[in-house]
Order: sequence, then structure tokens, then C-alpha cells
Amino acid sequence: SDMRMLVRVSKEMALVRQAPRRLLVNKGLLLFARCKYTDASQYFRDALNQQRLDPVALSLSHSSPSNPTPQGCPTWKDLTSPTLGFDVEPSLIVECLNNMSLCLLYSGHMRSAVQELEGLIREDPCRYLTEGVAFNLCTLYELGSDGEECTKKKKLLQRVAKRFYLHDVGMESFRLG
Repeated sequence: SDMRMLVRVSKEMALVRQAPRRLLVNKGLLLFARCKYTDASQYFRDALNQQRLDPVALSLSHSSPSNPTPQGCPTWKDLTSPTLGFDVEPSLIVECLNNMSLCLLYSGHMRSAVQELEGLIREDPCRYLTEGVAFNLCTLYELGSDGEECTKKKKLLQRVAKRFYLHDVGMESFRLG
């Protein structure tokens, strides 16, 4: 009973800690929907910078089944509760960079969009190479590369996923074939 209470409180604290950043992301999404990509990108960048400066949020984003969270924080298994998806990935880094790369693409800066996503994957492939990131990056490769170069880049990305045993990133994410 005390343990359940602790888990519930720690989940609520994770949601509360994310609220200001989630608000920035939501404002960015609204601006994106209004085709104000430069402004939206700035909101995503601000949320990203706040996320990267928060040591607790970063420690939560490093949690995985093989890397448990610090004492008093929810475990990886605890993070599967149905709370609108806010606590599934305590870090908003992937979401912010993915959205920011779309803003860059739509505002004519495709090379920067590719660099942002590739940089994210280079930083920590196990954490950041998700299905959504792989799909978006492969789409960017298709838009900015010729057939042979595009296929080469997508296969390299696929090898990175295999190298780090990222079985949750499906083959369809790489848009090969």
C-alpha cells in the first residue's frame, strides 16, 4: 500500500515536472497547424533545451528495462499506465526534435532537418532511434537524395538499428523495397 502510493506520487510528479515543457510543445503544435513553422520550431527548441537542462528528466529518459530508474522514480514497467501517453516517455527530447525537423523541412531547410535527426541518433541510438524517427529520417532521405544514395543511407540506418538490437523498430520504418 505504501509502495503503491509512492509509485502513484512519483508518476504524478513526473507529469507535473513535464507540464511546462508539454505546454511549449503543445503551443508549437498549434503554430505548426497554422503553418507558422519558424515560430513552432522555436517552441520545440525551447522545450528541448529545458528538457536537456533538467537532470531528473534526463535520468528518467535513460531508464530502460536494463537500466532502472533512480530511487523514488517510477520504474520502466510503471511507465506503461494509461495516462494519455504523458508518462510513457518521460523525456520529450525525441518528440521535440522530430517536430522541429518537420518544421525545418516545411520551411525549406531539409538538410538541417536531416542533421538534427541524425545527430539525435548519433547521441544515443538506443534511446532515440524510434520507429517515428526512423520513418521520418528515411522520408527525408527520399526527398533529398537520389535513388542509390537514398537506399545506401536507409540501409545504414537499418544496420544501426540491428547493431543496437532495436527490435521494436520495424522494417517498414526504413521504407526499403
